Amino acid sequence: MEWWESLKEARVKRRQVLQAAAGAAALAALSPVRVASVLAQARVLTLDYFTLFHSGDAAAMDRIVRAFNEANTTVKLNLLQGQWAEYYAQLFAAVGAGNAPQIGICHSSRVMDVYRALTPLEESRAGNLLESGGIRPAEYARSVWTSGVYQGKRYLVPLDSHMWGFWYNKDLFRRAGLDPEKPPETREEFERAADAIKSRTNAFAFHPAEDALGRKIRRAWEIFFWGQGAELLTPDGRRAAFNNERGLAALDYLVGMIHRKGWNQPGTDGFKQFAAGQLGMLLAGNWYFPTAKASGVNFGFHYVPKFFERPTTWGDSHNLMIPRQRPDRVTDEMLVASIKAIKWINQHSDLWGIYGGHIPAYLPALQSPALRASDTWKIALTKFADMANRGYVHYPLVHPLAPQVHAAIEPHIQEAYNGRVPPKDALARAEAEVNRVLST
Repeated sequence: MEWWESLKEARVKRRQVLQAAAGAAALAALSPVRVASVLAQARVLTLDYFTLFHSGDAAAMDRIVRAFNEANTTVKLNLLQGQWAEYYAQLFAAVGAGNAPQIGICHSSRVMDVYRALTPLEESRAGNLLESGGIRPAEYARSVWTSGVYQGKRYLVPLDSHMWGFWYNKDLFRRAGLDPEKPPETREEFERAADAIKSRTNAFAFHPAEDALGRKIRRAWEIFFWGQGAELLTPDGRRAAFNNERGLAALDYLVGMIHRKGWNQPGTDGFKQFAAGQLGMLLAGNWYFPTAKASGVNFGFHYVPKFFERPTTWGDSHNLMIPRQRPDRVTDEMLVASIKAIKWINQHSDLWGIYGGHIPAYLPALQSPALRASDTWKIALTKFADMANRGYVHYPLVHPLAPQVHAAIEPHIQEAYNGRVPPKDALARAEAEVNRVLST
């Protein structure tokens, strides 16, 4: 150690001693009750909260966390917004390294392959955390509550339901000679609207898949496929079940929208097209509401049209959870604080609906006067909720190898969508790859 470092260290130690003496003198001047109060205020638990949200719903969750931190003096949330595509890999890595966040997010469709990284909430080392947090099943939407259990153990506390819906530009509808208050509900009405927008405006008619990422194009194809009463795998989950007449009809329709009808072009971003006023109709999730509203576009929202035999849309649910924790790094007290923070977030999840566009799973929040009076509810969420109640929502594949199955399908569906591979060949290649995944 150099002399100036020794001097600096001595000065720091002297300052620390003086500060400690001053602090002790101040505490000595206080009554025992005041001493306990001061010590309690000085002791703050910080919980890392890791999410996968982005864009509008990331901003909405940031708003909720800021509200939590303003309302709570002894517990604070440190919000870590991860990337959607890498989120689960990062979560598994953190749990494996013994450095997991205290609170996280898990989709209902992923519980079967993620549960090993999660804390069983009713059988934790700190006891029954649901009881500790005052979390009661009756206060949550039943369908989402039941999806948080795997092999008899509860791992998830529901946050929301989310799904894709039908967004449309009212001004472009008028320019195309369409009634902006009567959006299409059938395939025939939809196709007439798309053709009219293409022929009578200079805008793109339709985008089927948000920003056209691989997983989004797969979801668009699944909506058409599921709408025929089909499922991706055989009932025993051991073989692909989509390389058939229904799978081909769905993919051919999706590809034809771009390459035969010319309603859009491959590689385009529907989010950006719609926000720029250059797109007539868009399939996109409820999280798009903040962006659509901020864009200034005169937009409407409606149910996904009935493209095939039954009205169908893609949907899932976000859940709050507690990753597995190392006892030497996370105390039982922190586990209890985490479940109480989860309850607080749900109690204020009307903000999640208003600013994030999601349907709260916590029933008192769903009935919140502030939510029901919001533009989000009036324009979009009321119809999203109606789609859920009507049974239009189809969850993604729930299977231990679901991520691998999806990853095997996506590049081939995308290649067909981009016009590089015929739909029939794309499905054959996807089938072979999925069966290889399932056989390992």
